[in-house]
Amino acid sequence: MSAFTQQIQNNMRHLKALFYLRCVAIVGQSSAVLLVYYGLQMPLPLLSLFMVISFLGVSNGYIAYQLHRQSQPVITAETLAAQLTVDLMALALLCYFTGGVTNPFVSLFLLPLAIAAAVLPMGYTFGLLMLTIFLYASLMADYVALPIIPERWNSYFLLHNVALWLNFAISGSLITGFIAYLAHQLSLTQTQLKQQQQNQAQQEQILALGTLAAGTAHELGTPLSTIAILAHDLQSQVSANLREDMDLLCQQVNQCKHILKAMVKKVESVQNQELSLISVQQLKVNVLEKFQLLRPLIVVKASNTLLEDVYLASYETLEQAILNLLNNAADASPDEVEISIYTQEHKIILDIADRGVGLPPEMLNQLGQHSLSTKGQQGMGIGLLLANATLARLGGEISFVARRGGGVVARVILPIHSTEGVISN
Repeated sequence: MSAFTQQIQNNMRHLKALFYLRCVAIVGQSSAVLLVYYGLQMPLPLLSLFMVISFLGVSNGYIAYQLHRQSQPVITAETLAAQLTVDLMALALLCYFTGGVTNPFVSLFLLPLAIAAAVLPMGYTFGLLMLTIFLYASLMADYVALPIIPERWNSYFLLHNVALWLNFAISGSLITGFIAYLAHQLSLTQTQLKQQQQNQAQQEQILALGTLAAGTAHELGTPLSTIAILAHDLQSQVSANLREDMDLLCQQVNQCKHILKAMVKKVESVQNQELSLISVQQLKVNVLEKFQLLRPLIVVKASNTLLEDVYLASYETLEQAILNLLNNAADASPDEVEISIYTQEHKIILDIADRGVGLPPEMLNQLGQHSLSTKGQQGMGIGLLLANATLARLGGEISFVARRGGGVVARVILPIHSTEGVISN
């Protein structure tokens, strides 16, 4: 994930947090106005106050539209700064109609500033600071004075202190909550960064694997070619009872050469491939057709979920990656393999379950991360490694969990790219 994309996602989360904070503010402001007007019987300009609060509601509705529209917009720092400007202007108007700087809630101006300092570049934060200073000075010069409280409220000072305490409690709670939210987001960002570093290390491992494969193929190519030539020459010189063995030897030598070339090609294909789109349904059909040709004796129980209109970003090796997982399941469970496909939170979940003896938890956690094999000395785990690399490049992941009743479930998670079959930027 690029730094720009990461910043856009962070801005999206910040805008969502601002939406919820503003919901709290709208409810709190409305409640406070009604309490003072009806509870304390102070004649406030209700129409003007609720016009300002309604404007905040409209602005918050626009945020909700941005957050929930199908095609997600690019949320920039300018968008966040504009919304915080709206909050400052609305607060200034509310204070103007309720006593200006004498209003005990005037310190709420600090909340948008605290948010700006935490999430916006310095230039925007400084601009909002200057605006706040200007608005505060304007409220000192001109405002609608608070009406005289009814005589039964004997102590205006006591009432003012209660309001100050309430303002402190609200401001402290909101600022503390937002800082806690930022700390949580920072933790998530660090986790994502760690995952990116792991993905980078895995890509470097793939590169090293490709280099090793190419070197191995080159080193073994010459002796295999020599063996092939000698075996071919010997075919015509051996007795009839040995000719069949010589034919088999030639076939095996050619097969070895083919395997080496395929290994190099497979690794290179992971590194250099073009992005395309494929429907989930078509991917399922392609993979199952190839698997049935490779393993005709394996019974495959696949879910009947139709996902023709759901598309995934795909590389040429995506089908091979899933085939690798199916082959592993078939090796562990020679009689039956189960496949289920479903959607969950804009993602496609593909579960491949076998009925084998299972694996210990420590091994399940390492599958696909290193050249670790579940087949002892018969394999190197390269298939799982390459499958994991392919899925990681597509924004997906593989996890392995123990299956109830024995066996392992390989869970492939891939993001849904679109529902129209068009590559979007």
